[in-house]
Amino acid sequence: MDISSAPEPDAGIYRRLSTLAEIDTVADAWRALESRCEDRLTYFQSFDWCRGWVAAFAGDGSAFEFRIETVWRNGSLVAVWPLMVQTVSGIRVLENLGAPHSQYCNLLCDDAHLAGLLMGKLLTRIEMMPDCDVAIFHPVPHQSSLGLLLRSQPKIRGYGGSSAVLDLTQFAGSDAYRSHGGKLKKRNRNRRRNHLARLGELTFEMIWPSDQRFAEYVRECAAMKRVWLRETGRSSSGFSFDGLDDFLASLTGDAALLEGACLSILRAGDATVAIELGFVRAGHYYAYLGSFDWSLRHLSAGKVQMEMTVCWLIDNRIKTYDLLGGDGAYKQSWANQKLVLNGYSLPFSWKGRLYAQAWLPVIRPFAKRMYFTIPESWRRFLSGIQGVGLLVLGV
Repeated sequence: MDISSAPEPDAGIYRRLSTLAEIDTVADAWRALESRCEDRLTYFQSFDWCRGWVAAFAGDGSAFEFRIETVWRNGSLVAVWPLMVQTVSGIRVLENLGAPHSQYCNLLCDDAHLAGLLMGKLLTRIEMMPDCDVAIFHPVPHQSSLGLLLRSQPKIRGYGGSSAVLDLTQFAGSDAYRSHGGKLKKRNRNRRRNHLARLGELTFEMIWPSDQRFAEYVRECAAMKRVWLRETGRSSSGFSFDGLDDFLASLTGDAALLEGACLSILRAGDATVAIELGFVRAGHYYAYLGSFDWSLRHLSAGKVQMEMTVCWLIDNRIKTYDLLGGDGAYKQSWANQKLVLNGYSLPFSWKGRLYAQAWLPVIRPFAKRMYFTIPESWRRFLSGIQGVGLLVLGV
């Protein structure tokens, strides 16, 4: 644990955590900070997510170096910024801990105590002791705590975007949601449910990590997603991580508090046809990993599951349904709001400048566009070749 010398007035004490043992020593303080933090877009900075990630991917031969920056004042933890270093083609990249699976790059902070000086000091520490070629912060919600900290920093050209979000507070209950959207939308919803129900009675269930079936369903969800990736000729650097399924299955959640990890499951008869792994943080639901039985793709099982999940969230007074970042037009069709996302870079070497100013904004997007001009049958073949799909679509 790196502990700074005597702090400047009102500047706090800065400590860098880099091991699982060090993380465990601040568990109570970290969780207490979460309860005080007003930013709802911080699930991926929670103790549960970060501790689970380090536990799953630390150790000898790990591809990651963990750097969790913390700020303390008057004996209280007032800020946590979870980061890690990953080497990409010989370039050391400092990024959000858990990338690319951590969908929002952000920091936890005690809004009542964290002054601008504290936030500036966090960034200064990285600039003074980078030990990397480039720092990449993406995707950063524009109005988040980290977004305020980085606002004066250079953005990565063309590396922004948005998250599609549905405001659930406008619906008095699930019946109000089902009747919303006009005759055509209601007719389409009924048609999808009726077609799927021909396979058997439709049942929906939300289960939590305390359920002994949770880990099994998480692995089934991930397996369905991998089939979708393969069949559509896509590759995912994140899904290539050894131990990913075990990590996701280890996440915690509390059904009584409606906080943490949960699974929404749709069945037709005895068959599981769609699963979604999501997270709840302070009334904000993250639709993290959705999957469905590929053999039933013509029956829109995923859309039926999403509809039932939204209804469950409304009836349980969850305020927002966040489909997270991505270009999918289907996400926008579910949403009525957008969260603006930005990408920032701090290069520290010529390799870092090449990565931030050429690879991310120019070369990689061009390669991705070219990849998707290839017929789907060829993409399925190429995505199975080690390194080809990940080079184009990976980090």
